[in-house]
Amino acid sequence: MEKSALRKLYLQKRNELSANEIVRLTGAISEHFFNLDFSGVKYLHLFYAIPEKLEFDTLILADWIRKNHPEIKLVLSKSDFETQRLTHYIWDADTLLSKNKWGITEPYSGAIVPPQLLDMILVPLLVFDSNGNRVGYGKGFYDRFLAECRSDAQKVGISFFEPVEEIEDIDAFDITLDRCLSPDHIWDF
Repeated sequence: MEKSALRKLYLQKRNELSANEIVRLTGAISEHFFNLDFSGVKYLHLFYAIPEKLEFDTLILADWIRKNHPEIKLVLSKSDFETQRLTHYIWDADTLLSKNKWGITEPYSGAIVPPQLLDMILVPLLVFDSNGNRVGYGKGFYDRFLAECRSDAQKVGISFFEPVEEIEDIDAFDITLDRCLSPDHIWDF
């Protein structure tokens, strides 16, 4: 299937998940995350979930990192919809957050982190394939962002669903994942 069809299908599938299913799937994915190797990670970029879109709740992961790996600096992005670029900020206890007009919780301000410093990036997605390609919301924010990161930065997707075999319309601007966490597996590409 092509991205547009997959986007529509997996938005629908995610919207059909019950609250109990989301709790169960979130727990399984979180367990996989807790077992990752964080030994070389100094800066970890997360996305802040949009509850209305039933996205994976990364606050669970942020709380766990703060408790178990306080040496890791957490990073959140702020979106610029005019340039379709992200600016990245340290996310600590003093960081002021606010919702933008699209309902995305972002840092209001703070210490900026260049993408080249990031060691691990958690990547939002709707669906991924067996080659590590992903389908997001279609604006290209993360592909532009990931292209600015070091080649050895770990790009880790998070999906409530297992992969499809192939996304048919991958192009030169699409950045593949290194790994994806789903409820049943840790997929390495």
